Amino acid sequence: MAMFQSFVLSPKSVSICWAEEANYWTVSPMPNSRFLQKAVLLEVCFLQIGGSFDTAMLDKDTTYSVLYLFKHNYPARGLDTPAEVSLSQKDGQKICRRQVFLYPGSPDLVQREGEEWLALEAGRFQPSAVSREINFNLLDDSEQWKSGLVFAGVEIHAVSEE
Repeated sequence: MAMFQSFVLSPKSVSICWAEEANYWTVSPMPNSRFLQKAVLLEVCFLQIGGSFDTAMLDKDTTYSVLYLFKHNYPARGLDTPAEVSLSQKDGQKICRRQVFLYPGSPDLVQREGEEWLALEAGRFQPSAVSREINFNLLDDSEQWKSGLVFAGVEIHAVSEE
């Protein structure tokens, strides 16, 4: 059985709250990109992006990182309130949870070498230590209106432990 070192879940394959409403989000293809599409946040108050994936095709002894991939459109507004990212097992047991910020220049958004997209790490896991299905979630439920965020997907990739 072939094991994956990395894969990306596109915006259409995850759950984006209000994404079906054209006045809140627009989803469009990205030709000439390693990503299939992007979702552009026009304006929402309640920001939530979540989903799940099966770990069966991952090497059970490798550590993996779950990354949300973003850019900003200017002006980006309302992204200075704390959001929460989490990973959990199918039964709801938390693997990890932490508070992050999505504003331009946030230390939580890391630009990897050779990448134009910013990576927000939701957490790490090892398939042998968790259930087969992993849930990921990003939530900012503050009452502040948010705009200017561009989402390319969620990447699950192998990491080397230092």
